[in-house]
Amino acid sequence: MNQVEWIIFDKDGTIIEMDSLWISWAKNVYLNLTENSDFEIKFTLQEFLKSIGVNNNGTSIDPTSPLAIGSIQEAETIVAYLLYQQNIAWSKGVTLARAATSLANTQQEHVIVKEIPGIRQLLMAIKDNGIKMGVITADLTARAEAHLRQLDILSLFEFVIGSDQATHSKPSPDLANVAKEKYHIPLERTVMIGDSNADMLFAKNAGMQFSIGIIPKEIFPKDYLPDATKIIESYDESLVTMFVKKE
Repeated sequence: MNQVEWIIFDKDGTIIEMDSLWISWAKNVYLNLTENSDFEIKFTLQEFLKSIGVNNNGTSIDPTSPLAIGSIQEAETIVAYLLYQQNIAWSKGVTLARAATSLANTQQEHVIVKEIPGIRQLLMAIKDNGIKMGVITADLTARAEAHLRQLDILSLFEFVIGSDQATHSKPSPDLANVAKEKYHIPLERTVMIGDSNADMLFAKNAGMQFSIGIIPKEIFPKDYLPDATKIIESYDESLVTMFVKKE
């Protein structure tokens, strides 16, 4: 019998490359605000990107930032707060933020996503060993399914659960409880693989067996996943030995 019965993957930064996907999304949110508002936006695109988590180089995302970890709903709150700071009523700011993010979601329906090197081979090896897999992400369920379908790996997972399926996203255990109730997952025999400390805390808060954090070789410092059980720099099929019970 396998030591681990289920493995839960985060999506962005864990299965697919995150930077090109979410930086373009954030830029679209800003452009939607400026093009569809009857007032002047006082913060620049660069200021907006920095506030939400894009590094100064403009091509990478801070792995501890709202853009890397937070849900779309949390991003909407940040946008609304920035608008509130320029004296726009909170209720109107929330409405504008939701409209801008909703349009940005639609604008990215046909975006080309790229998989993290080695992930496909790892997924196949896990499946060959009889371990079930699911995806729990801060993204919306439909978007997440579309991204995985585009990579032709959606069928490898038993389920995909997005932040729209619970009141609170990671690191709250709510989404894990949804998985437990809907798919009868024994969380104590489940492993979480992710790229943020919210994923690691999510595993801990949900009572999962252990967690694995991936920090690519080129990223430094490597101290932003303090709650991970194990840190890896890349995917390798040999990782499967951690999940299979030794005779």
